[in-house]
This record gives sequence, C-alpha cells and structure tokens, in this order.
Amino acid sequence: MKKNQEPNFSRAVNSHYPGLVEIVKRIIEASEKEYTGKKGAAESYLWEHTTHVASLGYQLAKAEKREPLLPIIAALFHDAGKFAGGRYHGHEMAEEEDAARLAKSVLREAGMSAGGIERITSAIRALYNAKVKKNWISDIVHDADFLAKFGTLGAAQFFIKSALRGQTLRAALMNSLSKELTYAACLPLNMRTGAGRRRARKKSRDTLKFFGSLLKELAEAGGANFAVRKVLVRPSARPRRPIDVRVAVPRSCPKCGGRWRIDFKTVKGVKCEKLEVEISCGRCGSRSNFSFCLPEIHGSA
Repeated sequence: MKKNQEPNFSRAVNSHYPGLVEIVKRIIEASEKEYTGKKGAAESYLWEHTTHVASLGYQLAKAEKREPLLPIIAALFHDAGKFAGGRYHGHEMAEEEDAARLAKSVLREAGMSAGGIERITSAIRALYNAKVKKNWISDIVHDADFLAKFGTLGAAQFFIKSALRGQTLRAALMNSLSKELTYAACLPLNMRTGAGRRRARKKSRDTLKFFGSLLKELAEAGGANFAVRKVLVRPSARPRRPIDVRVAVPRSCPKCGGRWRIDFKTVKGVKCEKLEVEISCGRCGSRSNFSFCLPEIHGSA
C-alpha cells in the first residue's frame, strides 16, 4: 500500500513504531488460522474487525481532542489474545489477559517505554476487569469496539460471523438476534465517551430498523416468524440499573405450533454477567436455550 493510501491509524502508529501494525497483523492471522485449521492465504475476520476498531479509535480520539497513538495501539491488541494458543478463551481466561501479555512482549521489542507499555496493558485489561481502573484509553477502545459491531457495518458482520459458524439464517437469528437487539437498544448508554454516544445514537436506530425490516420480510416470505419481547432485567452487580433486554423468538413452536414460554436468569461468566434464556413449548415440551453477556450501562444517552 502506498503511503498516501495507508489508513490514518496505521500511518500514526508506523510513524512512531515502524512495522508494528504488520507485526500485530501476523500474530492475529496466525492465531486465527491455528484455531480454525485454515491453510494458505485466507483472509482473517479478526484482523478485519481489528482494523475497524483501530480506525474508529483514531476518529474518537480526535473527536475527544486526545492524542490517538495509545488508543490505536491498544485497539490493535485488544483482540490479539482471542485465539491464543489455538484456543478460544483457553483455560476460561478472558482474552484481554493474553492480549495484554502479547502487547507487553511486542511493544518492548518495538522500543516503547515501560510507562507507555503499562498504560497500554492496563487499558486492555480495563476493558473487562472491573478491578482495573478505567482510563481514557480504555474508554476510547471500548467505544470503538462496540461501535464497530453495530449499524450497517455491524449488521454485515453479524451475517459474516453466522456464515463462519455454519449457521442458517433462522439458526443465527434464534441464537444471536436477542443479543444484537439488546446491545443495539442499549448502545448509547453503553458508551463511555461523548463522541461515542453521538455516533451510537444513529447506529442504534439503524441497527434496530434493519433487523425489524428483516424480520418483517422473513415472515412475509414464509420463513420463520419471530416476535420480539421486551423485558427489564436487573443485574446483580452495581449499579443495579434495569437493562432493556429484547428477546427474539419464533411466534410459535415449529414442531407443533404451541406457544413458547420464556424463562431467564443471570449468572456470572468469565468476563461479565450473563443472561441465560430458555424457551419451552407448553404443548410438546420442545426446548431451546441461548445466553449472552448483559451490556454495561455507563450513563445517560
């Protein structure tokens, strides 16, 4: 890529640490290939997501009138530990711990100061660990990461991930749509920065509108007919502010046409408080379940 075509985030990093972006790219691509077993020059979904987050991090830092270098570097590493050792969340450990370990090693080789490395690794750990003090670097990376997952781009990634998992459209909606709708509805409240909230309002509207239109067309085409039910869930962790959860389930049991019953509970997961949902048919007894992390609520929209 010619220098004038290089993305802003990449140019900002390489002007201080030449070759660092390419090093992180190789690490992420290699770990993803090890996990998936893919050979050759297959493109990396995780690296593509990483570049989206780094680019958004650059834009948010500029909007917040912050120097973008440290947030960009933290963004480059934020998911680098997801497939560490060829495993996904190996040993029930949050990927941010492996990401911070990798960042420390690579940045030391790149010549970054000990103070700079500490700020990067602390920011990465603060993305999931409530005991690590949050800071403006982690705030920007957090917002960039979530913004990359919603709006038009986020909807496209939803289907890419579903295809990578070998899911049909119905299975993807059944297993994951409740999480997408819940996070989209809460997105502005999930943001930690003013710049993030401003972007999140539009991405929230766009995402909810898109999936609403998709469900309507799917029902009209004779496919699965989903209903979206809104429920308020109060997390156990403080602040115990109710969360607007949206549960998307078929309107009736596909086996017998009976009505679904929805039960849910919250449990502590590796990185978050999880909502576990079970739907059951009162007529034939069919059951299905799914779970997802509840979004964090940080303030007013």
